[in-house]
Amino acid sequence: MPPARPKGLTPQAQEQTREQTQEQAQERKGPPKPDPRTGQETQGQDPQEGKAASSSEADMACIGRLEALGLKFEKRPPVEGDDCRIGNPVAVQALANGVDVAPDSLMECHYAESLAHWVGDVVLPRAKEHFQSAPTKLLIGTSYQCRDQRSGGKRSEHAFGNGVDVMGFAFDRRPPLTITFQPEGSPEAAFQSAIHKGACEIFKTVLGPGADADHGNHLHLDMRARKNDYRICQ
Repeated sequence: MPPARPKGLTPQAQEQTREQTQEQAQERKGPPKPDPRTGQETQGQDPQEGKAASSSEADMACIGRLEALGLKFEKRPPVEGDDCRIGNPVAVQALANGVDVAPDSLMECHYAESLAHWVGDVVLPRAKEHFQSAPTKLLIGTSYQCRDQRSGGKRSEHAFGNGVDVMGFAFDRRPPLTITFQPEGSPEAAFQSAIHKGACEIFKTVLGPGADADHGNHLHLDMRARKNDYRICQ
């Protein structure tokens, strides 16, 4: 038999009590929050779960763009420790158009995309213009490295897979070129100046020979975000 109802409590009163209890519970939870991807309200969604899902989708989209660009790379697990981290790391082995990366270099996916555009849109055409040759290898000094800036005070962009030091290039029809102070008026000087200038259109920080004593033998290229999109090109 069904349990007896408390005396004096009619079915209508019981229903009102249930509705009041549900309303109070909803008030404690607060209004439903919109899904960041659809804008629709969702019931009981954990904001952290939505953020993680959105981040995962963005990471996979970046990987897809690298594949479409023709990069050769390996997806790696996230890196985190000692205030150094890479959320979506890839170990890049080669860029498009047959340009190897030596040695294989670990970097953030979005940074790899920017590096690929620089080599494809700037370095390749300038090499053809000044050398009638094509680069076959991008020579990297430092990619990911958990350390501070040389000046100290804050972490280097290398610590986030967000910067590389380019030491030079190998070519198919001429000797390798090392980043340094090139003879004035030479094809090497014209090429290095052009790719330096082109890098400033893509990266947030570009430092090379002439910037300071620490960058006399390489191009440092990073994507450090600054207020009002301020950039450094030296």
